[in-house]
Amino acid sequence: MATSNAVFKRLSGADESGSIQMPQKQLDATLQMFQVDMLASNLEAYSIDPARARAKYPWATRFAMGHPLAPWQRPAVWTEEQQVRFITSIWMGSDLGSYLVNGWYEFAKDGAYEVNSEVLLDGQQRLTALEGYLLGKFGVPDADGCVRYWSEVGDKERKRFLGMPFAQARVHSSDEAALRRVYDLRAFGGTAHTEDQRASA
Repeated sequence: MATSNAVFKRLSGADESGSIQMPQKQLDATLQMFQVDMLASNLEAYSIDPARARAKYPWATRFAMGHPLAPWQRPAVWTEEQQVRFITSIWMGSDLGSYLVNGWYEFAKDGAYEVNSEVLLDGQQRLTALEGYLLGKFGVPDADGCVRYWSEVGDKERKRFLGMPFAQARVHSSDEAALRRVYDLRAFGGTAHTEDQRASA
């Protein structure tokens, strides 16, 4: 039963018997701070030989920045406007949150990996947007409002962009049911903002 107290207490001393148990941790996740450049390096390696990546992950329906995606994940759904906003946030040094990958892998046969090895579990929309931008599928406004494509940007600015921090969260599991639960928790945890809730003009 919910109660309203004037003073918040971290511990109440109640239920010492342990009869109430809340949800338990299923998968340990680690968090490492990397840079956008690591993802760009993945994409660079993937673009050199896409067939090799497809042979390693034959079960993957598609890839985002070189990371395989499982067949049970939704497709890319962001509009170009959403993608432009995300890329602009990278340029502006905003907090990008983290993307989640499965660090577990196991060999199957013929050099391929088992299903769900190194699969991208969360961050598909952001990584797909990043890939689209780097491959020149859309541009973003520069400081003067002129739309610029990646191919137009000089190395000095490219290095600044690639040096932006982007954290990677990682779990290790061969249990697809557990991975699906993690995916659902990450994917269905938020509520989309409505236009009238926009904080800037």
